[in-house]
Amino acid sequence: MAAIIHTLAQGTRSSSLLSLGTLANGTYVTSTAVDLSATIPPFFTLQAECDPNGTPSGNKQLVIFLKWSLDGTNYTSGPESGTTVTEEADLHWVGAMPTNDTNTHRKEFVVYPKGRYYKIVAKNDMGVALTSGDVYSANFTGSSV
Repeated sequence: MAAIIHTLAQGTRSSSLLSLGTLANGTYVTSTAVDLSATIPPFFTLQAECDPNGTPSGNKQLVIFLKWSLDGTNYTSGPESGTTVTEEADLHWVGAMPTNDTNTHRKEFVVYPKGRYYKIVAKNDMGVALTSGDVYSANFTGSSV
């Protein structure tokens, strides 16, 4: 029996999908919709980066969530802006990036698609506003021989 070889290729980093700008502490911000296309990758990577405007306090983290849609119109529920956390549990949790100091922070998160379309939701949970920040992605493709 011949061996099956699986290979993966990571695409290049996208341009910014979500600009966090000077996002205030405790506030959500959401990207525009992203279409993974009819050929949905087996997984993709999100890269978040941010620069706290001052010394973080409290939870000292940037939290990344996703909202999914099968049709590009009807997205899963949860907050997209503002500071109300009532429906935060409805969002699909991706991960948290620790921000323990005033340096620029970057972290990658692996995501397994649950639909063709998604929106990125970020929550500043650092105790201070941001100086700047962005979220990027890179898709993976694969083949078997």
